[in-house]
Amino acid sequence: MLQSICKHLPFVAQESLLSLTRMAVKSFSMSQIAWFNTMRDALSLRGLDMDELVRQCGQTFNALEMDVNALSDLMSCVWEMAVQRTGDASIGLTPPTHPLSAFGVIAQLLLSAQDLLDAARSMARFAALVSPTFAMDVVREGENCLVTFSIAGGRRPVPMQRFDFVAMVFLTGARWLTGKALVPHVLHMPFAQPPDVGPWRRAYGCPIVFDAEAFRVEFLLRDMLQPLPTRDPAVADMCARLALQASVQTGGQFTVKVRQAVARILSKGDPHREQIAELLCVSERTLQRRLSEEGTSFAEIVDAHRRERAEQLLAQGRLSVSEMAFELGFSDPSNFYRACKRWFGLSPASFRSTS
Repeated sequence: MLQSICKHLPFVAQESLLSLTRMAVKSFSMSQIAWFNTMRDALSLRGLDMDELVRQCGQTFNALEMDVNALSDLMSCVWEMAVQRTGDASIGLTPPTHPLSAFGVIAQLLLSAQDLLDAARSMARFAALVSPTFAMDVVREGENCLVTFSIAGGRRPVPMQRFDFVAMVFLTGARWLTGKALVPHVLHMPFAQPPDVGPWRRAYGCPIVFDAEAFRVEFLLRDMLQPLPTRDPAVADMCARLALQASVQTGGQFTVKVRQAVARILSKGDPHREQIAELLCVSERTLQRRLSEEGTSFAEIVDAHRRERAEQLLAQGRLSVSEMAFELGFSDPSNFYRACKRWFGLSPASFRSTS
């Protein structure tokens, strides 16, 4: 069935769909590569070498199997370096040449969606397959549609350029899907107004509210309900099932959202279920049920994230044991000590000496 459907799709769509099938049967540990490649494309348009920027941030492009905090810090660092190199704070507004390539294995799901609202909801549902640092929410509100973007932060603050780039990829992709010059109704940015707002006004083509609580783009609902010329319910249904399988293979889409939320608040203290449930706008019971359906629990997620982050911090060797303990949300360094013995069979000092 898959091959017969692929015969009727453009080559890029065939590759996307076949990739989605392959990813459904193996771990999607490199899900961020599609997004990195799109960043590389946009930065190259500004004369910047993505691999060089990554190296200047202390990484190599092939060494990307890292936790969400480290990956988010790397992306933030790349954009900070790009601003430093060009002296242009609006560099995040650079549109990519091929916007759908950013969506990796869910590109065909977006192509086959009924309308732009359907495509946006699919993107929000499987955002973790686009990048594990990224989350998105789509809400209908009267005659408007509100699309909110959030990015998991690490030790670095998330720069404006990352949000700009996410919004530009979304807008460029939406215009490509519809074949129309979609313009937001209003855009809200959680950053101070730049001295020269011209580049932002020209890029978004709409009123911009600065110092907002979140990065949110408002569209007129009628614009989001435009049917897509490439819509195909049968292909969309199959792609959604394959995307769900791929998501489960990587730990489940809800699990990823919980991990992102835990990463955001961990350094503020021991995370609690009610905090995460509130951040995700679900009840504690729903949070527990959905994690159980994906074969995990809140305690397992917190413990796994702490272990990954601890391994990274111990290898870096920049913080004291007490500082690492508080960075990981432990109320007392002795709790961190016991956790290290359980995770690695070694004390923090012994583990660091062997790294």
